[in-house]
Amino acid sequence: MDSLAFLSYQTADKAAAAQVKAVLSGVGISAFLAHEDIAVSEEWRLKILEEIGKASIFVGLLSKNYFQSPWCVQESGIAAYRSDMTVIPLSLDGTIPQGFISNFQSVKVDPDRITIRDLIPGFLKHDFSAGVELITDLIGRSGGFRSAEANFQLLLPHVPKMTDEQIKVLLERAAENNQVHHASLCARDYLPPLLKSHGHLLKRTTRSFLKKVCAQYA
Repeated sequence: MDSLAFLSYQTADKAAAAQVKAVLSGVGISAFLAHEDIAVSEEWRLKILEEIGKASIFVGLLSKNYFQSPWCVQESGIAAYRSDMTVIPLSLDGTIPQGFISNFQSVKVDPDRITIRDLIPGFLKHDFSAGVELITDLIGRSGGFRSAEANFQLLLPHVPKMTDEQIKVLLERAAENNQVHHASLCARDYLPPLLKSHGHLLKRTTRSFLKKVCAQYA
């Protein structure tokens, strides 16, 4: 995803913010993290305003500390005002969005283990095609049957909006990874309808292979 993200957090939560930055970096998104990215000599207020102006994704790490910080509240207000910015509130301790971002749904996360799954709904909102590509890649890289099924389930609600090409790529990635095409839910429930509707787009050998595998689980 060709995007820039701004991470808004209170200093006490900087360890969680560093996790989010690492997760974003893993999917090709550059993220601004104030305690790492502002040089000591820089005018930090101006730098923050500059970075939030460049970003298209705003990730707010909500906690009891967050709304006690006047600057965090201002950052979230700027994000809420921008119609071209995707706002992703992550709640570290059950804190819900307040003030200008109160109309955004937050996602409760484990502050010690923030993963890409926590951010996927926001990605899909920001750029549906890029979000589908990201989830398809997760499916294609699944390292076990249960993770393949869990990754596939992330995409299922969005299949009706996917293009023919996106579904073709999904089927190809499933054929390449035996942890996907031999996961029982994938082979029995998830792949057969897609093969029926879009199998004709695949190479004959790929289509035949997937049909043979799925038939074992029917």
